Order: sequence, then structure tokens, then C-alpha cells
Amino acid sequence: MCELFAMSASVPHTVRYELDLFAAEGGEKHRNRDGWGILFAQDRDAYLFREPAPAATSELSRMVVRNERPCRHLMAHVRRATAGAPALENTHPFDRVVNGKRMAFAHNGGLPGIEDRDDARELIVHRLGDTDSELAFLMLLDRLRRAEAADPVARLDVFARFAAEMRELGSSNFLFFDGEHLFVHADRRRFETEDGVTEPREPGLNIRSFGEGDCGQGWNARGAGIEEISGPLHLFASVPLDPEGWEPLRRGTALVLRDGKIVSQCMC
Repeated sequence: MCELFAMSASVPHTVRYELDLFAAEGGEKHRNRDGWGILFAQDRDAYLFREPAPAATSELSRMVVRNERPCRHLMAHVRRATAGAPALENTHPFDRVVNGKRMAFAHNGGLPGIEDRDDARELIVHRLGDTDSELAFLMLLDRLRRAEAADPVARLDVFARFAAEMRELGSSNFLFFDGEHLFVHADRRRFETEDGVTEPREPGLNIRSFGEGDCGQGWNARGAGIEEISGPLHLFASVPLDPEGWEPLRRGTALVLRDGKIVSQCMC
């Protein structure tokens, strides 16, 4: 199982994010990890760090933790390979520059059969690696281009329709950043238990929201933390990172956020 984490904040925040601890909190305490990646959005561009190796033994991961970049939008992924070998080109988040903006995508789940779709075959040649996740990203970008959807509500409609189609193939927990907005889709995920790995079940993603009344407070959890909250923000994670404040997202929930505000949401 892969682990997802994201933030949308009203002002730049510095997030302490220790990827190896986050992976353990997500349930996979006894498995080797197959890579990690984290994106700190900066206006039209972003700092993006990725590595196809366990974060627990990574000097690069430790450097990233020591030098967190303040940002309004953050996206992180810890990988457990199911489709595609552990390799840089298969490591999330995937990114592309479209119309002068760096866009990024991360996925938890599996999409068997995606390569057999008519709308996917012509995009396979543009894929750097061989994951179903990267192919889904390219398909989403193609859908947005064809729809010429400019405003966030129209883009959410395209995103939600696409996510609903992908759910027919398999678990489709998605994070997508279009250079300005964070898009989130919740589905189901597998959980590691004492009895083994479960079949996919809800929730696939959880949300924790902080408002104006939380300003000046800190947030600390195992694997992540914010020293001081300076304005409204929302966090998303595959599993709750601490005992309080998290709410599960129903399967089929799709949201678009900008700078700590939920612009629109729907069920798809």
C-alpha cells in the first residue's frame, strides 16, 4: 500500500515531514519501501524530491526534512510498488509542465487493465516509466486539455468524471496539483493488519481542517508536524496521523482547494 499526504494552506507553512515515520504510521511497519517523493509548490513551479529507495536509509530524505520549504501546497507519496519496478521514473509524484505551470499527480491503488483502454494506448509512448499511475496522470491531463476547462469548478467536473471511471478499474485515491489548485479524490485502500493485507475498503483518504481559531497553535503527529498554524489549512492523509480531528472521506468524494479554501466539492 502506498501512503499519501497533502496540504493546502492560506499562507506558506513549513511542514516537518519525516517520510519513514509517516510510512510506519500508515501501517506498513514490516515491509521494505520502494520509494518516496515530496513536492513543495512555489507559485508556477515547485521543489520536487524523489528517490526509488526506502526513506529510512535515505540521506536525501534526511536533507529534505532538515530543509523544509514553506509552501501553500504540499504533496507527498511513500511507495509500495505494485505496478512497475522500483525506479526513479516510477516514483511519485509524477510531474509535467503544461501551459507554463508545473503539474503533479500521486496515486494510491491499482488500475489493472488501464493500458487496454482506447483512450490510453496513444499516451503510453509519452510515459517515462511503466506504472498505471503515470498513465492515469497523462490521461487526466489529456482530458483537461480536450475539455478546455479553465475555471476550477469546470476542472473539478473533468477530474471527478475521470476518477469515477478509474474506480471501475481499481482503487483510485488521487492527488493532483494543477499549478494553482489541489484536487483530491477518495476511494478505498488496502490496510495491513496482524492477519495480513485486507481487500480494498474505505476510507481511502482522511481530512483534517484547521480554521482561524487554530491560529498560533501547533500540530504534531508521528511523522509530520507544523510548528505554528497561521491561517486556515486542510491536511489529507491515507490514515489519520494522530487521534484527533481527522474525518474519513466517503468513497467518490472529489474536492478542489486553493490556498487553504475548499473551492468546490462533489460526489462522483
